[in-house]
Amino acid sequence: MTWNFRITVRGRFAGLDEEQRCSLRSAQDDHDMLSASFSPEGTFLYTPELVNYQHRFLVTSDEADRDDAETLANIRAEELSVADLAARGLGGRTTSVSAVCVEDIKVRPRTRS
Repeated sequence: MTWNFRITVRGRFAGLDEEQRCSLRSAQDDHDMLSASFSPEGTFLYTPELVNYQHRFLVTSDEADRDDAETLANIRAEELSVADLAARGLGGRTTSVSAVCVEDIKVRPRTRS
């Protein structure tokens, strides 16, 4: 079975110099928490305080067991997060990784009022 997970990788910036801070602040509008989405390539988000950041990924796994699929999806998302920070020349450390299986999301039918 194919499993789809919305993965949120949370972390803290580390060792940002003034040039990096200025660059991040100038691009803040493109990385605002309100413009967040889950995508295979990931969305990089951070607050103006430049303390914490998030990456949001949509990760697909073909593992037969749901728990194995979630574990592998979490590992993959964390690897993608680390690689994205490195590509941006930023330092940071992961503080948590959380997953929601899209197949577990229940959509309530709309009621007419």
